[in-house]
Amino acid sequence: MLKQHSMNSMKKLNQYRVGMYMTLHYREIRSEINLLIRKHNFAGALQAVVNHLRTLSADHNIDKLCRHIHFLGALYSRGNQYVKYMMENLIVRSLVGIKRIYTVEEWTMIESRLPMSFLEVQKRQQQIIY
Repeated sequence: MLKQHSMNSMKKLNQYRVGMYMTLHYREIRSEINLLIRKHNFAGALQAVVNHLRTLSADHNIDKLCRHIHFLGALYSRGNQYVKYMMENLIVRSLVGIKRIYTVEEWTMIESRLPMSFLEVQKRQQQIIY
């Protein structure tokens, strides 16, 4: 039994498992995420999270924003290729818009708390644009 459990924990998370974790983590938008995941709309669930992050940013709730992004980074690291692809295109790209809400000093503080994986993806995305 233990061997089977440890093998399962090494498996990459698919969009349904990530959706389940997001439903548990994001209490404020739990019902919205749950509905979207049940409809097999992972992109919609990620967009709901992005909208929530923007709301936190509008309120300048930096600590909560950073905790949520850190949580997403952990899911990204454990996600399968599809999860990573979707998160790169919806979550990481949204950080550019969120950055505009903050002052340079505030964003520097936020950026220092971003998951390394998101910073690396952001750097790759910027190299493609320029």
